Amino acid sequence: MTIPLSFGSPVSFLNFDQLPILIVCFLSIIIGSAALNYNRKSDLPHANPPSTFGLRITKQNEFYKDGMDIITSAKKRFAGKPYKMLTTLGEVLVLPPKYGGIIHNNPALNFRKAVTTDFPPHVSGFEPFAFVDRPDEMLQNMVKKHLTKLLNTVTAPLSEEATFAVDHVLGSSPDWQTASLSKAISSIVARLSSRVFLGEEICRNEEWLKTTTQYATHAFMVGVESSTIPSLLRPIVSRFSQRGKTVRAEVQRAREIIAPVIAKRRAMKEQARINNEPIPQFNDALEWAEMEFNGKPYDPSALQLFLSFAAIHTTTDLACETMLRLANDPSQITALREEMIDVLSKEGWKKTSLYNLKLLDSAIKEAQRVRPTNKINSVQLRRLVVKDVVLEGGVKIRKGERAQVDMSPMWDPSVYPNPDTYDMYRFLRMREQSGGAQKAQLVTTSPDFLPFGHGTNACPGRFFASNEIKLALCHLLLKYDWRLAPGTTTEPLISGQFMTVNPKSKLQYRRRKEEIDLESLDFH
Repeated sequence: MTIPLSFGSPVSFLNFDQLPILIVCFLSIIIGSAALNYNRKSDLPHANPPSTFGLRITKQNEFYKDGMDIITSAKKRFAGKPYKMLTTLGEVLVLPPKYGGIIHNNPALNFRKAVTTDFPPHVSGFEPFAFVDRPDEMLQNMVKKHLTKLLNTVTAPLSEEATFAVDHVLGSSPDWQTASLSKAISSIVARLSSRVFLGEEICRNEEWLKTTTQYATHAFMVGVESSTIPSLLRPIVSRFSQRGKTVRAEVQRAREIIAPVIAKRRAMKEQARINNEPIPQFNDALEWAEMEFNGKPYDPSALQLFLSFAAIHTTTDLACETMLRLANDPSQITALREEMIDVLSKEGWKKTSLYNLKLLDSAIKEAQRVRPTNKINSVQLRRLVVKDVVLEGGVKIRKGERAQVDMSPMWDPSVYPNPDTYDMYRFLRMREQSGGAQKAQLVTTSPDFLPFGHGTNACPGRFFASNEIKLALCHLLLKYDWRLAPGTTTEPLISGQFMTVNPKSKLQYRRRKEEIDLESLDFH
């Protein structure tokens, strides 16, 4: 999951008018410090420990500002060895890269518990996150059984919505225009995702689009800001927090939008049964959820908000990074257009078309790899330890600790020559090497390439995300010319351990006449 970064430091939640919250914060600091002192009994070294009587929140705030410097320093100090680090989201155990192939399927290290620890569903406003860790795995089953297996059936609505979305967001002027990269791409991706998740009834509902895109950012803000608070006190903090009120309001607004649609569909189906008529069918996530839950109680609105949280910002971030890299050298776009024209003019939007856009696949995967560059080292594959375990090499970790894996092989020159350079042909060349055809694909995960995770908890929606990005880029690159706006660079915005496309990045674009009519292509 890629994290939206328009949030303040971990202490910004203290800016409340209500007196009770100050009392809660005072108590939480005391309890948090005591908990940290207990955790420091571990034998593992600590990259940025508070002093004996120091406050955890102070170090977390320092990490928010200087996180990448702290990570880089720790890697040098503890080269190839595990260590602890106090991050924006709390204390984590950072494991060397080799452990990516060791812990990914270890049942003692649980990804879903890590998510629900950061975003506890019992806290009002975080109800959507309950779907991550349901014992019946309804969410995971819905994505795998319907979204992934039926990818070919959603290509037509995706392309239809892309036609509307890019024209709505970018217009059709032949003159150079300037746009905020993140705002433009986020709007387009939200519209495409909503078409598949919610169907035609809601996908162009501006109130829904606003709610679903803002909820992901606001929910993450609350998660970060309350990360210094012991779990028992987090509902109280959320109760008084202004941003806590915001996410609760967004959950309620989502229910107001989704509930009538669900009720209408259920009524239509019931009436059809009474009249002995064919039951209406819909090809979207609202319908897939109804099929999977099959009458069991669930919150459709919360499910949709979680799908949006997991999909829209992740896809937007990768699409933005790809567009930024391509616009930095517009000559690259010519080769991508040639591939699109060749493949789509022969195959249309058939099942194999998006797969056969191999240079485009390479360009997107390289954008995923290149950020951050080798001077910035990030971590991924986060897990919560659910029982004491001893890993390879005698590394002992305790129940309740959080673990992540160093991702530096993605920028290792022995693995990827010239790792600082964006080379959109890198993974296309890898496909031609022995054993590289599968490994080089965007959707393939491995212990040394972790953006989508790895193992049983690898992102199940990555196949949809891959198709969605490719289809969107076909519309964007064939229909518009692109270049960086003056003053825009490819450098990311960094906050703590998180990196994203700088929200100030701007691109310039102008409408061009596409060589093929994407709207008339065959979908069968």
